[in-house]
Amino acid sequence: MPAREAGLAILGAYNAAEDGAEFPVLLDSVDASLRIWLIEAGAKHRIHEDEGGGWLLTVRRGLSPGQGTIPGLHHVTAAGSAGVWACERSKRLVQFDAVTGEVIQVAEIATKASHFAVDRAGEWVFLADPGANELLAVSTADLSVQHAWPAPGAPQLPAVTDDGIVCVTGGGTGTLTIVRPRTQDYEVQTLDVGACPHDPLLTPDGRCVFVPCAGDGNIVSVDLEDGRILGRFRVGDGPSHLVLHPDGGKLYSANTFDGTVSCLSIEGDLLAQVASGPWAHQPEISPDGRSLYVANFLDDTLSIFDTESMDKIATLKTEAYPHGLGISPNGRWVVATGFSSDYVRVYDTQSQAESARVEVGRGSSHIAFLPDQDAAFIACSVDDHIARLDLASMTCTHRMNLA
Repeated sequence: MPAREAGLAILGAYNAAEDGAEFPVLLDSVDASLRIWLIEAGAKHRIHEDEGGGWLLTVRRGLSPGQGTIPGLHHVTAAGSAGVWACERSKRLVQFDAVTGEVIQVAEIATKASHFAVDRAGEWVFLADPGANELLAVSTADLSVQHAWPAPGAPQLPAVTDDGIVCVTGGGTGTLTIVRPRTQDYEVQTLDVGACPHDPLLTPDGRCVFVPCAGDGNIVSVDLEDGRILGRFRVGDGPSHLVLHPDGGKLYSANTFDGTVSCLSIEGDLLAQVASGPWAHQPEISPDGRSLYVANFLDDTLSIFDTESMDKIATLKTEAYPHGLGISPNGRWVVATGFSSDYVRVYDTQSQAESARVEVGRGSSHIAFLPDQDAAFIACSVDDHIARLDLASMTCTHRMNLA
């Protein structure tokens, strides 16, 4: 089958299986887009060369259905006094009151929403709609769609600069779409960047973006003003997510296919590459720049590195499939979600040890923090709510629902 049909068939069998069950999948080829799709879905598997030719995947069912195959609340972000924003893997975008948990406003605006970004002024939500291959500009005043720009390749993870330039990758087409505000209108440009681009990372000055291309092992630097390719930097196999050191001088890449972490200069020189764990995928860095945390999806672990020496400080256990990883604004706590669990885990950055295990609901995915609250807001896709985790008491105080 073509990759898309194969992915849908595999996830259909995955969702139909019982928790803990295994089943084989025989493929004539395995491309990067299919691999990332299954990894992001949480469909844990091992790949072997088959004696009769092709590739054999041994897939193991987890507690939750495949991430992305259910319509619940998935992505969440916090925007100052504007409260908490979240979207479904379906039609609706919602704004919650961060204190009471009540719905402020909600609207059906997408075909099948994915992730979004809120601009610095809090006036716009830029929502990726892979179901329609569009990037939507939504007014925060009334949740009306003011613009719908074409963005091929099933766009997933938009980013917006302080100057209002928006970009989003299209993993299915190997493209980056850039939308620039101009005096009279917007300018839209789509360019080829490489195989299976994933989560773009903006530089602090908003002038360029680093795009990890999982399919060819490169990080591509792009000038946002004119779309010029500034450089292609080789890292490990399967770069997916990036993080920038607070001093702006170094970049860290989690390389999912070979389970490594690469450290490179902002100019693209590879400084170090070390083992993290199988399916190393989601990195975060402490506000003081001393510690790097990487969630390893396959073995449910969190690796901690010294950012200067790249020595591994510790490996800690997480819940099943730690899809989301976040550090509190004060730098004290690391929160790792567990999509195939009812719990999340919290780690103390001072002791680099687990501090709490808190029940929040099944399908925990993304995390957001408000700087004036000692709390984390966690999207739980399977149970379809936003959980408010109080970091002082280590308890779940609210479950914010749309219904």
